[in-house]
Amino acid sequence: MVTKKKIFAIVLVVLFLINISAAALIFIDIQVLAFPNTTLRVDIVEINTDEIIIHHDIQLYNPNSFEMILQDFHIVARTTDGEEVTNMTIDGGSIPGQTNQSYAADDRIIMKGDLSDLLSTTITGIVGFNIFGIITKTIPLEVTVLTSLKEALSKIAVPDITIRAEIGEITRYGVNLTTEVEVHNPNPFDMMVNNFQVTITTENGSSVGHFDIPGSTIPAESTTTATGAGSILLTALNAKTLYITLTADAGAHLAGINKALPITARIEILMPNLEELVPPDKPLELSLDIDLSRVRGGLKGDMTLEVINPTKIPFIATDLVVKYYGVKNHQKYLVAEGPFGFGELVPEATTYFHGEMILYYSKLLNFSGKGFFPDMVFAQLWAKISLPDVSIYIPVAIGSYIDFHLLKPNQ
Repeated sequence: MVTKKKIFAIVLVVLFLINISAAALIFIDIQVLAFPNTTLRVDIVEINTDEIIIHHDIQLYNPNSFEMILQDFHIVARTTDGEEVTNMTIDGGSIPGQTNQSYAADDRIIMKGDLSDLLSTTITGIVGFNIFGIITKTIPLEVTVLTSLKEALSKIAVPDITIRAEIGEITRYGVNLTTEVEVHNPNPFDMMVNNFQVTITTENGSSVGHFDIPGSTIPAESTTTATGAGSILLTALNAKTLYITLTADAGAHLAGINKALPITARIEILMPNLEELVPPDKPLELSLDIDLSRVRGGLKGDMTLEVINPTKIPFIATDLVVKYYGVKNHQKYLVAEGPFGFGELVPEATTYFHGEMILYYSKLLNFSGKGFFPDMVFAQLWAKISLPDVSIYIPVAIGSYIDFHLLKPNQ
């Protein structure tokens, strides 16, 4: 008969054998424990005037059948010079077997030092496996990722440019032009816009003007307006269209990086007619005086044309001539011409032109109707008013009727 002691001994042996087998199986399983699949992604979320905001995303997959425990997770970022700019801790936790777990955190890096190259971000921690509460195996974890700030800064948005221009006063030296440049900075940091250069060309590409506008600082996510004034050549009035091109350099100094962006904008403006550029409240005043005297076969007229130019515009008068017509039975016929030549209408001054003409009696004769002479004489001043080097002009014609019987020479 088996005694109780023998039965107890047998049971102990069986249990011992079972424990040895289980331990062997566990040991074998521990030897084949797989390291967690780890992905660390570092993204630059925002760069503003004062700081860089970085987002860290850690993805871990536990390929094992055992629960995985994460402890002492640290994220440290350093520049290429070894300067530490980030040091943060992420709470750990557990990951069931064959499942994913993600951890995310944001950090703000204050601008300091030279961050113009790469950030080296390293995550360290302890990965442990608690197997049936009997055996705990730990594995050190370390992953490093390099992040380029230069690549992030390439996403800086170019400022939006809007140009407005207006033709102003005409002077002896050119046509005044005023411009208004509106600059919008869509970035979350201040930008400097330097070297505003305005170039004006005609439709055929000829340059007729150039001037600069002082640069300025454009605050983050705001709009600034800069004004400039210059002049264009008088020859610009020959053009139908002017093209105004603005170029500038937009720049920002962030995290030790000088970022420069060339910007350009272009508009076209239609040139106004010359008549539209003459001040309506300052008309040219013309006065014609004729001093008659007898000559053989007719009347000689010494003519004086007085022109008052109240403007600052140096008009040029060409093809100045007075044409005299005989008028009979409401019909006109040319009898004489008196040229004045050409000349400048001096700005804000009075200019005189002199000429002469001869009214031959033979030219005045007209046998239609009653009498041999016209009922009246019609005198008409012709002129072309333009600007120096400008091909367009304003035609002028001023006339008046003169009673032929009043055409008596001075004694």
